[in-house]
Amino acid sequence: MDQTTLLYRQVNPDWIKEGRPTSQTFSPFPKDKGKLSVYNGDKWTAEDSFDHFTETQGFDAEGNVAVAVSECTTSQLDAVEDNKPYDGHAYIDYTPYSSGQIKTKAKQLKKAALDRGWTYLKKA
Repeated sequence: MDQTTLLYRQVNPDWIKEGRPTSQTFSPFPKDKGKLSVYNGDKWTAEDSFDHFTETQGFDAEGNVAVAVSECTTSQLDAVEDNKPYDGHAYIDYTPYSSGQIKTKAKQLKKAALDRGWTYLKKA
């Protein structure tokens, strides 16, 4: 991955308000242990990542949005490709930060993603 690589984040229907993803989209849950799962855009298209997430893994999503590695870097977050549990898996590393800092950084990433717009929306 380089600074221009897009990182696709799948958006749960519960994380949408007025047709737009909320910052919860970029907030890790306790089970994530500070590592927010994303798809490496060098290995996945927006649509393929959505299909993998919903069909192969069986999770619910309305679509996905993306941030570039450079936008993570600007927010002092590392983007790490680990290829676990599947090839092209990556994560945004929030582990060094407090919950208040995580909230701020999630809002920064949400803004970058909203500026870009939806990268994929589920077909009706």
